Amino acid sequence: MIELAENLLKRTADWLPALWHTATNERRSAALWRLPDQTEKHVLIDPSGDPPRVKVDLEELPAGFAFSPFLHGEEKSTWFLAAGVHVRFGAPGEPLALAFPNPGAQAAGEIFLSKAARYVAPDADPVLPLPDPVPADGAEKERYVRLVERAIEAIHAGQFQKVALSRSGHVALPADFDALRLFERLCRMYPRAFVSLVSVPGVGVWTGATPETLISVDRNGLFRTVSLAGTQPLRSGASVREAHWTHKEIEEQALVSRYIVNCFKKIRLREYEEEGPKTVVAGNLMHLRTDFRVDTQAVGFPQLGTVMLELLHPTSAVCGVPKVVAMDFIRQNEGYDRQFYSGFLGPVNVDRETHLFVNLRCLQLHRSTATVYAGAGITAESTPEKEWLETEAKCQTMLKAL
Repeated sequence: MIELAENLLKRTADWLPALWHTATNERRSAALWRLPDQTEKHVLIDPSGDPPRVKVDLEELPAGFAFSPFLHGEEKSTWFLAAGVHVRFGAPGEPLALAFPNPGAQAAGEIFLSKAARYVAPDADPVLPLPDPVPADGAEKERYVRLVERAIEAIHAGQFQKVALSRSGHVALPADFDALRLFERLCRMYPRAFVSLVSVPGVGVWTGATPETLISVDRNGLFRTVSLAGTQPLRSGASVREAHWTHKEIEEQALVSRYIVNCFKKIRLREYEEEGPKTVVAGNLMHLRTDFRVDTQAVGFPQLGTVMLELLHPTSAVCGVPKVVAMDFIRQNEGYDRQFYSGFLGPVNVDRETHLFVNLRCLQLHRSTATVYAGAGITAESTPEKEWLETEAKCQTMLKAL
């Protein structure tokens, strides 16, 4: 094992494609990510084959990577990539750190690394995406505007206060497209986002740069979550201090914050810190964000991460208020399957920390095209044309990287 590790350490220029392409060629699940405001990147390989679907219990799961869809139709809905091999690295040339977090998978991990050490660059990117989807008929804007109009009518009729409505579109991939190059570009363009590239054979290949933390628990037991809502374009040269928010955007963000506070009340948790709302930049957009923190050791609640994950997902920011009624409206009217868009993903119990994010600003990769997803929060004060423009701006987060 030491010899294999040294072999990879000496090949700092091509070790990342060696791990990634070996995983895809061998039909093994793999996740590549970089946390917000950090420079370290991580690669996790599950060499066991098809990853299981689990109910996320942070106190019981081993080290791994969670990949969960928007809709949870059954108790075990999250694909879980167990960390057979975990590699952490910094800037080019810095030493690599290899680990086998789960002792039961070490033998399979060593076999995988021996194959990666013999890696030869392929002629083309060997990611294994699903076939190209059937293209839409070009009337996407008209469909979305009508959908928003129906939602506003339902809000005025008292069915719910807010609903988050999304749409998807397809874009051709460049002839020389390479998923790893796109990942590196996203890391450079969006240093404050959670940037990821996930491949699960038979499920799909997804990449993205999301600004929204769902839940995180660090090694000291500090729990964090955020409410992120309200969107406006970031004008060139403008400062966040110059942002002017409408009543609609302020109320939309307040609804999400109140939902988090109500979750705390539901579990009788009173000792939490709340900071915000404040204006934050996410790529080419600005949002309103409120941060919530809980010291789980001080309050004697080590299971808080698992409990809040179950209460929060899907968040009111990507679903609506009240959540059950808004979810019914989405199922009956949105007209397509979001799949992993607005689900959650991230490392679980890796280096004794968990960081799960809402899967926003993302692409699903196909053979020659990619599907891009975006959504907007609809309230009584929404204007259909403006909501369409908001989804267009959000799509540009990923399309600019292509």
